[in-house]
Amino acid sequence: MKKLLISFALLMSSTFAVAEVDPFEDVNRSVYGFNETVDDNLLEPVSRVYKAHVPEIAQDGVSNFFGNLRDVSTLFNQILQFKPVESVETFTRILVNSTIGLGGMIDMASNMNLTTKDEDFGQTMAVWGVKEGPYVMLPLLGPSTARDGVGVYVDLTSDANLINDMNDIGAITTSAMNIIDKRVELLPITDLLDNSDDPYITMRSSYLQKRENDIYDGNVPVSDDDF
Repeated sequence: MKKLLISFALLMSSTFAVAEVDPFEDVNRSVYGFNETVDDNLLEPVSRVYKAHVPEIAQDGVSNFFGNLRDVSTLFNQILQFKPVESVETFTRILVNSTIGLGGMIDMASNMNLTTKDEDFGQTMAVWGVKEGPYVMLPLLGPSTARDGVGVYVDLTSDANLINDMNDIGAITTSAMNIIDKRVELLPITDLLDNSDDPYITMRSSYLQKRENDIYDGNVPVSDDDF
């Protein structure tokens, strides 16, 4: 009887915890289903063809180019997070890769041991003390939180400004290649989700854990609840 009561208490505690983190689960699951339909019929097939048939050197060039753009966004957020040392290193990376790295196509900076960790505006708001809010599933963009959703909008606007000097065809092509490049990076995660009993829960748990790790730069504080 005691074990039964303990099991029931743990179940209720878990249920309340999920309700607090994901109060819009029914809506989120519907959006997740929509995203999966788009992904299954368009993004994943295109990404697998791209990975299988485009020469690896070309794929590396594309990844490096968009990595260089992300470094610009990272630099902006590192400055806002008051990380002077990291900001200097990221600025140097951008300078090296944008010049001798042929506009970012070659990651010369990493060969010079100039590395950086991606920072986004959602992380910046977390550093400022903004709470994450409820978990949300964004149409086409995937898992997020209320706070990170705002961050995604700021980051996407920033990325768009970096390519606004291109003509319409160039901008569309660049955006499409960015989506494909990012989707190729996520292919291993896709295989993991496909083998999960409930891909939605697996994605939610993985996303929230990763975001916490990102915000604390890998040094997540230990609370009494962890013991």
